[in-house]
Amino acid sequence: MIKFIIDEQALANGAHTIHNASKGCEDLPKTEDQRFLGYFESHKLVKKWAVMHWPTEKIQVCEKCCES
Repeated sequence: MIKFIIDEQALANGAHTIHNASKGCEDLPKTEDQRFLGYFESHKLVKKWAVMHWPTEKIQVCEKCCES
């Protein structure tokens, strides 16, 4: 299982970015801006979960630490 977090600070495009915290991404947000999402098998599952829980928010996955 992979540990995922989301950046509580939106980017300029209004999106909140999901990161694979198990990989140590260079673009991880500051600790105070991270929200723990949980442990999931893939970035696709965690994105689906996040969209269900925050339907009004724009959510994307980090291209550096979440393989497509």
